[in-house]
Amino acid sequence: MKAVILAAGRGERLSPLTDHKPKPLLKVSGKPILQYTIDTLKHAGINRCIVITGYKAQAIREFLGDGSKFGIEVQYSHNPEYVKGNAFSLRTARSLLKDENIFLLIMSDHIVHKAIVEAALKNLCNAPLLCVDREPRYPPQIKDATKVLVNSENFIVDIGKNLSSWNAIDTGVFLLNEKIFQAIDYEVEREVYPLELNRCVKRMISTGTQLWACDVSGCFWLDIDTQADLTFAEKVFKGVLDA
Repeated sequence: MKAVILAAGRGERLSPLTDHKPKPLLKVSGKPILQYTIDTLKHAGINRCIVITGYKAQAIREFLGDGSKFGIEVQYSHNPEYVKGNAFSLRTARSLLKDENIFLLIMSDHIVHKAIVEAALKNLCNAPLLCVDREPRYPPQIKDATKVLVNSENFIVDIGKNLSSWNAIDTGVFLLNEKIFQAIDYEVEREVYPLELNRCVKRMISTGTQLWACDVSGCFWLDIDTQADLTFAEKVFKGVLDA
């Protein structure tokens, strides 16, 4: 299986740290956030990935190279129009996924424990799926989070940042298929930007594709959007990813 890492965004809320460096290369405990993502994939048994670049793409390419120094094969897909949103960026990787029935999608600004990716892979028969946390413990997991509403059959029926009714949090780890690109194409035709992934996922669900909720409550993950998130990550996660 291939993993797709979304690493195209500007990271404006981390300015001025991101004025001269892309967000995925900011360091936590001396290591770039993107390297934690690569290590997580490798430790979960995934050895091929596509990195979608946009803002300061060359810096990311120089850091990762072909991936050999990290023990993983890296391909690149570039979105020069990254301001159009992360779903628009994902669309650029479509041709590189033409031989994949299912692919794993992960965010470059999330630090996630390998157990989350392992849980997704163990539930391949339930794909497409989204790993969700029903018991978020840390403020960075909840503030500005994408929320999901899971029904009694364990399928996601709604997703978004402003849900009034929800019972889990999106961790940013998906197993997806071609249906997501069909949803993205539909939204692209409407030309309402920025085009965020949760809008396309919602479209996919509304057209009849069931999205299973893979419960990873208790597993460590953090979404890093601000300098406060970086500081928090330094405090809480040391050693967690090695457990």
